Amino acid sequence: MLVNVLGRFVSQTHYDTLPADVIEAVKLRILDVIGAGLVGFHLGSHKTLLRTLGGAPDATVWGEGRKISLRDAVIVNSFLAHAAYLDDGSRHTGGHPSSAVIPSACAFAESSHASGGALIAAVAAGYEIFLRLGRAIYPSTVNRGFQSTAVLGAVSAAAACANLERLDAVAAKNALAIACSLGVGLKEALKSSSSQPLQVGRSCEGGVLAALYAREGAQGADSIIENGFMRAFSDAVTPTGAADDLGTRFRIFETYIKVHGGCRGNHAPVDVVQALVKANAITPDAIERILVQVDSITYAAEIHAPGNGNQAQFSIAFAIAVALLEGNASIFQYTDEKVADPRVRALMAKIHVEINEVLDENYPDQRGAIAEIVLGNGQRCRGSLDNARGEPEYPLSAGDVEQKFLTLTSDILGKAKARRVRDTVMRLDQLDNAAALTVQLKAGVSRKRVGQRRAA
Repeated sequence: MLVNVLGRFVSQTHYDTLPADVIEAVKLRILDVIGAGLVGFHLGSHKTLLRTLGGAPDATVWGEGRKISLRDAVIVNSFLAHAAYLDDGSRHTGGHPSSAVIPSACAFAESSHASGGALIAAVAAGYEIFLRLGRAIYPSTVNRGFQSTAVLGAVSAAAACANLERLDAVAAKNALAIACSLGVGLKEALKSSSSQPLQVGRSCEGGVLAALYAREGAQGADSIIENGFMRAFSDAVTPTGAADDLGTRFRIFETYIKVHGGCRGNHAPVDVVQALVKANAITPDAIERILVQVDSITYAAEIHAPGNGNQAQFSIAFAIAVALLEGNASIFQYTDEKVADPRVRALMAKIHVEINEVLDENYPDQRGAIAEIVLGNGQRCRGSLDNARGEPEYPLSAGDVEQKFLTLTSDILGKAKARRVRDTVMRLDQLDNAAALTVQLKAGVSRKRVGQRRAA
């Protein structure tokens, strides 16, 4: 049964067994999701949730800098990492592994005084479980109304924590099996972005609980994936290919890191329109209309006439408009004030988004966009691309990711501390205690509004 194979992999994954490029990829994703989490802290939507939680001081809440119980810290930090929609993702799973795996692993590593190298190995293991099971159930899981990140959060968090706990193959298998029934979330919840991240946090808490329960000898069903997980979340009967090249081919390289803010479906349209504008020296005033074509799955999440900043995160028209008017579509553009801006509304009215069924044929291997800009003088400029920037085909450099982190967090942590956190992450494997990273994650300046800056 697959869960036994995956459990054996989790138990046998150690820092010394990881290729150098996997270690580097893990560090960059830890840095990236901490940046996302600190932006989530700045937005403040976690405050109500935090007031309902607490407990023994085991692990640090990002941004707050104070410790609460392990399981509650996992809930809050996963919430923070997912709250700003800046976390990495995978178009092959429809989910965001960083906001599930990394906050869980960081809190568990801090509470257990694990080394930085052990944290890296745990994140690598968690990513593999997320991405391999995610491929097996996608896109059926979202077509059935579930949110991939929450569905996969528990089992991938369990994998990371079981690895940190050094569970043997049988106990690790039990952790994964128990966690398979603890992750769930609904795609409809995305329409309420202030509370939706809680379903991811609760899923990750379930993964931590599963690992701790398995440590005490609790058993999980060997057939849980084939006879339970797949039947619940997929139209497929078996998880085809989920164990292929396990331990030799790491799927972390299939994930993307975001350049822009908002839903990933916005990004290819923004990239292709920006490229056309740059290539043809087009000014916003010269535009008569813009036609954007996307695949049907991307279109299903589209909110063409958003009423507020939260809804704007799912608006392709809004993302394009602010990118052209402000020079970027960073997370700091998605505000109620910007949605109400007459210039933005006027340009949005010129942007039409529709489905092109041809783009469905290559989804999810490609999640591109086609755009045509018609100018007031009748000139037409047309372009397309297969995937947005930050995808494996168009990866960001390490320098790009580091600069994105500094841009997002310098006004939250303070410039000097932001650089120290970056440096700590990039030498994480040299730390005897991973807590040396998490204790630095306290906001260092006042919670004034972060200025609108361009994300790298």
